[in-house]
Amino acid sequence: MAELELLIRGGKVFEPRTRKLLEACVGVEGGRIALVGEEPRGMSYRTVLEARGLVVSPGFVDSHVHVGGEPDDVRAIQRALLLQGVTTAVTGHCGESTRLGEMASEWDRPMLKLGTLVGHTTLRRLAGLSSPYEVPTEEQMRRMSRLLEEELEEGAFGLSFGLEYVPSATNEEILALAEVLDPEVHVISIHIRHDGPRCLEALREAIEISEISGIRVCVSHIGSMVSFGMAEKALSIFDEALEAGVDLAMDSYPYSAFCTTIGSAVFDEGFEERWGKGVESLQVASGPLAGSFLDERTFQHLREREPETLVIAHVMDEREMRRCLSHPRCAIASDGVIRGGRGHPRAAGAFPRGIRWLLEGGSSLAEAIARATVLPASNLRLREPRLEVGAQADLVVFDPLSFRDRASFEAPLLEPEGLKAVLVDGKVVVLDGKLLDDRAGRLLRR
Repeated sequence: MAELELLIRGGKVFEPRTRKLLEACVGVEGGRIALVGEEPRGMSYRTVLEARGLVVSPGFVDSHVHVGGEPDDVRAIQRALLLQGVTTAVTGHCGESTRLGEMASEWDRPMLKLGTLVGHTTLRRLAGLSSPYEVPTEEQMRRMSRLLEEELEEGAFGLSFGLEYVPSATNEEILALAEVLDPEVHVISIHIRHDGPRCLEALREAIEISEISGIRVCVSHIGSMVSFGMAEKALSIFDEALEAGVDLAMDSYPYSAFCTTIGSAVFDEGFEERWGKGVESLQVASGPLAGSFLDERTFQHLREREPETLVIAHVMDEREMRRCLSHPRCAIASDGVIRGGRGHPRAAGAFPRGIRWLLEGGSSLAEAIARATVLPASNLRLREPRLEVGAQADLVVFDPLSFRDRASFEAPLLEPEGLKAVLVDGKVVVLDGKLLDDRAGRLLRR
């Protein structure tokens, strides 16, 4: 009698290439999908997962997350991703990254499949630039280019910029680094230079970088940059550029509050006028004061004495955030970051919440799943998610009726409900909301 390691019986299977949901069984053997279709007669299985009424999909792909910092935080963010169905993630965004050699030698084995971009701010720091307001010398630029080449050769997927965090970065600096990339292989991820009133100018700058360099530009968390009365115009500019043949992509997360460090340039003079909201809209997300809202005295104290403290800014318009995510070219991404076991709830809830937002906005379930799988993988030129015989068995099984986020600003790492199972390379790593295996992943290299 033939035998398979695992059978997922009776679920609705999301087929990425057709973007349809079909009732089928899925069999797994040796880390790969061995069966999609009717349950064969005379076959035995070492494990059976009953999936009637549930969806079986390729694992979700988080194309924008921040994995780094202390070892416990490196593990915590990966755990949060797995528990919401993410099996593949790419870190190194907004200009900040960890070198691949360090990730391989100093981090524990990944819990999921983890790739990285090379951060522009990290390159500047390694080249001897200590301030985001400092302009690099010619020698420092050569050093940055050499470091970038080394990381790309190691297998990084591209380059990221956090232009809002580095006000001194010029187009010459940006384009000089872009010349190191291969347009057929690599991507550029850009946290654009301005949010609020000047976001359209900043979006056009990102578009121009793609036009001149020929490299695909992924506009990071577009909703958090433009949802200040500018979303419709920003999406129109994005669409016009696509129609003109510019190679663009974008992602967004489903929350009307962003999160970053209090010492960053985001909070330079003028931020209150930019958003029409003051320090009372800022909530501490890490450290002893986590959960509390700021006043002027505490804001100044943390900015001067504890600049790496995470703060959450409750400043965006939710209707515009929903509008950005509803755009057919916008992928769901978490932008998750954890410090000292604390952070923004998007780290643990972005995918169930994003899928729910899309369903509430009129998207089909299949289209919502595609925004969490096919689109983010395509945006960063990752391996195409497949659910067919021979494909890697990276899968998520969930209840589309009850799959929803529970993480909150008070409990940011609370796992979602409605998740039945997560598989990485055929191993069941999450079952009924419980983490079973935290060493099933690996580093991804280009």
